[in-house]
Amino acid sequence: MKRLLAHSSLVLASVLLMTACQGGGSDEEKDKKEAAPSPVPAAEMEKIDLPDSPDKLAEAVSKRMQEALSVEVAMTVDPEEPEGEDAASIEDVSMTLLLTDPPAARMKVVDNSEDRPSTAHIVVMDKVMYTKLEEEPLLKDKEWMKISRKEVDKLEDEIGPFAEIFRVMLRETNDSLDQASGESSLDVVRLGELSEDPESAKSEDGEPVTRYKGTTSTTDLADAGHDNFKRAVKAGLDEVSWELTVSDKGLPDEFTVELVTPDGEKATSTVHYSNWGAEVEITLPPENNTGTIQESLDSTG
Repeated sequence: MKRLLAHSSLVLASVLLMTACQGGGSDEEKDKKEAAPSPVPAAEMEKIDLPDSPDKLAEAVSKRMQEALSVEVAMTVDPEEPEGEDAASIEDVSMTLLLTDPPAARMKVVDNSEDRPSTAHIVVMDKVMYTKLEEEPLLKDKEWMKISRKEVDKLEDEIGPFAEIFRVMLRETNDSLDQASGESSLDVVRLGELSEDPESAKSEDGEPVTRYKGTTSTTDLADAGHDNFKRAVKAGLDEVSWELTVSDKGLPDEFTVELVTPDGEKATSTVHYSNWGAEVEITLPPENNTGTIQESLDSTG
């Protein structure tokens, strides 16, 4: 489990400061969720005129993402200097995402950084994380473990140094959601400058997109609260280069940005978006197959 946690941060550490991970919510909050708008398919959205300035572009894209509400996301992190043409990515993440407040997601994380790849399945709802590993169970008799900031804080004295490991898991997972939902990606654009004029292009599916290329000061991003860019500043990276392609509906198609991993390694993160506005359902793992940190302690005590 430690190995997975250490390396999953390569993708997941790409963004915003984490807020407190509290589960459940009040009845009022639940009522708000029930009254939340439904996803809007991209095909039903009107075309828009895309702005040329990064800050206005980020604002326009953010509004369209919230309107669509759901998306399929594929994220990869590739080393700056791959070893050979067939070198694998450091990590791959696939995700079904609902842009609710807070976001909800179902994701699969494949860590390719070791000799033997490892795979984790994760569900996030109300900023509480549910995870299972394909290679080994986290609990003796249950496949899934529920991890919340509330329980980690409560059991800190009992779990010792593992408290920080669990906090990293929560932070990196919620950071992943922030990146996929556009929070951090759009900050990179919003605070940046274009390095060349926008140009027309085609997506992988042959659809028309507009390509934007720019750079952003890592100091500005660090000052905005993005921890991974604080690492970039320490690693001597003054600015990051980025490339964003946007459809004529104002929805992002692909976003690529330089980053520095928690291990201090320079890498490139690519986020590819598809199926905007599709009807999706994200459900929690079966309760009878989900354990807690407390249960893990009890089983080893």
